[in-house]
Amino acid sequence: MAFNQRSAFPVSSQHKQIAPKLLNSAPPLILETNAYMRNMLVSLLREAGAPNVLTAHNVEAALDSMRQQAPALILADWSHDTKPEEDRIKFIRQMRASRDAPYRSAPIILLSPARGASEIKRARDAGATEFLIKPIAPTTLVDRLRSLENRQRPFVESERFSGPDRRRRPDGNQSSFKRRSDVEAGHSTPIQAARAASLALARDTLHSGDTLAIRIGRSLQRFIAHISVYTEVEEEVVQMHRSALAQLAQMIDDGAALRTPVVQGLERVVAKRME
Repeated sequence: MAFNQRSAFPVSSQHKQIAPKLLNSAPPLILETNAYMRNMLVSLLREAGAPNVLTAHNVEAALDSMRQQAPALILADWSHDTKPEEDRIKFIRQMRASRDAPYRSAPIILLSPARGASEIKRARDAGATEFLIKPIAPTTLVDRLRSLENRQRPFVESERFSGPDRRRRPDGNQSSFKRRSDVEAGHSTPIQAARAASLALARDTLHSGDTLAIRIGRSLQRFIAHISVYTEVEEEVVQMHRSALAQLAQMIDDGAALRTPVVQGLERVVAKRME
């Protein structure tokens, strides 16, 4: 049974009831092994406007719950030491492959310690919708729920992939994210593609809750806004940002004292390149 965690996991009044359509369409489901964290998430979702919340402590219980009632969305923990039968990537693939199941297209938000870009890509290729790094700030999760409602991505079905469109699109009137193939086909210029990609990357870092990762995202934004051409020289600087993000993820347990120099060194290099 969930208990009231408002004092430990508060949500500001401006974030309450921010996604009533999403949270009232059906109960959200929390798949979380840790009972304390599970109760905190229940409390947060209720604060955000969910009248009912489903919970499960393992994959089997989650699937049973989903078969009885399709959830509006799924929040699932993704630990490094998960047992094989609790593999969240396998769970997502199984869910997306259930073609006649009403829960097949439900948004899935993975809650995890920091991971490398290849692991995040693997989760998205399996059909994950969003990814949040633990520990999670209440406002970060609430903002992500609002994003799911306001910026829905189409559900893609093909022989090799079933899940939300993996290409992220910027808000407003910005041109959509362009892949390398679009550049090669002449549909976008290298600089346009780089700007769209940097915007998407910067947005991801803002949602990560990692202040150092956010600095890297903002550094990339400043660099892309500064340049007028995109050649191998500029590509090198972009790759420096991606490498720095990957390094931060690998050093997540090392503390700010060891991680901060990674960002400071990158910022010095970028400032010199922009002179």
